[in-house]
Parts: sequence; structure tokens; C-alpha cells
Amino acid sequence: MNLTTIFEHSNSQPIAFFIALLIAFYITPIIKERAELLPKRDSEPERYYSKLQLEKNHLTPRLGGLAILVAIVLTTVIYLITYGRYTPFGIKHLELEAIATGSSIIFLIGLLDDLKPLNCKVKLIGQLLAATVTFFMGLRIKFFINPLHLFDQSQSAHIKLELWLSFLLTVLFLILITNAINLIDGVDGLAVGVSIISAISIWAINLSPILYRPDAAVLAATLAGASMGFLRYNFNPARIFLGDNGAYLLGFILACISCLGLTKKVTVVILSPVILLIFAMPLLDLALAIWRRWSKNKEIMQADSEHIHHQLENLGLNHKQISYVVYSLTLVFAASGCFFIETSIGLRFISIIFCVALIWLSYSFIFNFKKQRVLKD
Repeated sequence: MNLTTIFEHSNSQPIAFFIALLIAFYITPIIKERAELLPKRDSEPERYYSKLQLEKNHLTPRLGGLAILVAIVLTTVIYLITYGRYTPFGIKHLELEAIATGSSIIFLIGLLDDLKPLNCKVKLIGQLLAATVTFFMGLRIKFFINPLHLFDQSQSAHIKLELWLSFLLTVLFLILITNAINLIDGVDGLAVGVSIISAISIWAINLSPILYRPDAAVLAATLAGASMGFLRYNFNPARIFLGDNGAYLLGFILACISCLGLTKKVTVVILSPVILLIFAMPLLDLALAIWRRWSKNKEIMQADSEHIHHQLENLGLNHKQISYVVYSLTLVFAASGCFFIETSIGLRFISIIFCVALIWLSYSFIFNFKKQRVLKD
């Protein structure tokens, strides 16, 4: 079996998923122990910790993104060693170098913010730097939907973007998705769970005959597996937080993989609305936050406590219930996007979600039935 056949084989993505899952599962407790030795973030602690944690000075470490990063990197290295290359067509075909470099920068910005709070403008500059580097290393949106096609069928359904417009759109998209995932990270396990569902939908879509990017599907499966292994320790009550380093990392990689489908004119028309469905919940929360802060004459990047998860909490839902509600809505939107492309893609998405649900049940009823309770120490 040659290299191309291996990567096209349907078992390639599940293998990456389980390798990343196991690495994250076993590395997270080690990172948690090391992170507990670091100084805790004490700026606006009420935003990051529960009242019980503050009263008992039991501040959960915020270095969870490192576990996900390690799992992704090690899984990628295993693939590079095993197959010689990460894709059948070389690293540049997937823009893996661009994704790796941009992700490293965005992770570092989040890590610095977790260790010592950064000014909002500094964080934005860091995000712009990560997105810009990623763009000039080759990952870019090259086409866009032509709105005139809706009114005049003789018009082309897509528009080839000029370099400057491609730059603006790519950078904007990467930053929007990155911040959308970060903003929804307000309840234990929420951002990680949403990212898992989004990654699985991207995994399924990249195996579609329309797009067919098995290499991108491997990366999406790796991200989903790493997140799943970490979720075992991040779900309520969380033993370790994702942190800005992790939220930025998840959002940025998800955005990068999504961009891969917008590099061809034959896929941009179909995938553009699907991507909006995949990220519907984070983008909705982001849009509402921007509107809310703008209407109240507040700084757009000024944090508040009026996000979707806060509103659900005000209705009386606990953190687990909030997570399951948002998971369910994300699942419905993502499934709709997959079925919109093709029934087989929707069915593949559902089958993967079903397998992941079984893993989650094993967490709940076998590994973690007695251990996952409200912190007592």
C-alpha cells in the first residue's frame, strides 16, 4: 500500500483521532500538576473562578491548551515518522507549515495573557501577527461568493479575490473564529465540546467527494481527538481550565482548516454557508457581544458577563446543563451543514458523533463516575 493509498484509506483519520485522544488523556494530569506550581492569575478572579474556589483559594490552573498542543504536535510527528510526510502531496499541500507557525504564535499570545494579563490591544496585535504570518506562508481564502449571482444567473457564482482583499478576508476570518471560540469559553468544557463537534463536522466534510481533502480530515480528526482527551478533565467540575492559550489555539486551528475549503472556486459557493452553520453558536455569541457593547458605548474588546452561557445560567441552568444545551444546538447546526452538502456526509458526521458519544459515556460511567464531583478540597 503506497503513501497516497494510506492517506485516502478511511482508517487514517480514526487512527489520528485515537492517538491524539490517548496522548491528551495521559498528558493532561501531568501538565495540571506542573501548572499548579505556577502563580495563579489574580486579575479579575471572579471572571475565571467560582465563588467556592475563591473562598477556599482553590484556583484551577489555566494551562489546558498546552495539553492539546502537545497531543496535536506528537500525533503529527508520529504521522511524519510513520509515513515520511504528513500528506500524500507534501506538507505545503496542506499549508501545514503555515498552520503550525500561526498556531504557535496565537498559543503564545494566549499563554502570556494567562500568566500575566495583556492589554486588549496587545492581544489584538498578536492575533493580527499570527493571522498575517499564516496568510503570507500560503494559507489564504482565494475565492468568495458573488452576491450578484443570486439575481443574475449569468453572473459567475464566485469571485476570485485580489491579493489585498484575500489578505483582509483571511485575516478577518481567522481572528473572528479565534475570538468566537475564546468568548464562548465561560463554562467548564463548553468551548472544548463545541470545538470537538465543529472539528468532527470539518473532518466529515473534508472527506466529501466535492472537496476531498483526506489530509485536512486527518488534522481535523487530530484536533477532535486531542480535545476529547482533554475534555475528560475540563468538563464540570473542571480540574484544569482551557485558558486563553487553549481557546485561541482551538479557534485558530479550526479557522485554518476551514479556510482550506475556500481556496477552490468549485467549493467556495457550497462551503461558505456551511462554515457559518458549523460555527453558528460561537459566531452568534460574538455578534451579540459586539452589538451589546457597541450599543452601550463600551469598548468592543471589554469583557462582560452577558454571553449566551451567562443568560442560560440566569435562567437557572447549572454548568453541565448549559454545556449540553449549547452542545445540542451546535450539533444541530453542524449536522444541517453536513447534510446540506450531501446525505452521505451527514450520515458520516452522525456516525462519528455517535462513536464519540460512546467514548463520553465511558468517561462518565466507567472512568469518572465517582471522581467527577464538586471540588471538596
